[in-house]
Amino acid sequence: MGSISVPHHFVQARNITSKDKMAKWEKKWRPRTPITSKVKKVKIKFYSSYKDRFRPLNDGTIRRWKEGKRHNAHLKSKKSKRRLRQPGLVPPAYAKVMKKLNFCN
Repeated sequence: MGSISVPHHFVQARNITSKDKMAKWEKKWRPRTPITSKVKKVKIKFYSSYKDRFRPLNDGTIRRWKEGKRHNAHLKSKKSKRRLRQPGLVPPAYAKVMKKLNFCN
């Protein structure tokens, strides 16, 4: 009689006890000794493309130029082109986020 062929995923390689599993888990999740990171702190870069697009005003609002004036000006009315020349203000909710992300110094 020959030996019976058994698929390899049914064969148990070695017996791992629950104690071994727990020790491995504790070792994996144990906090590392240096709690503070020794990685060099890097400065967050200023968003350089926004330098020319946004300007903070003295009262804390942010000025922006209106979009829509770059091309197809012949299709727009004189009134709308005149309106587009005036600066707009960034809404307060967006301004708050932009200040947090250091968009405009």
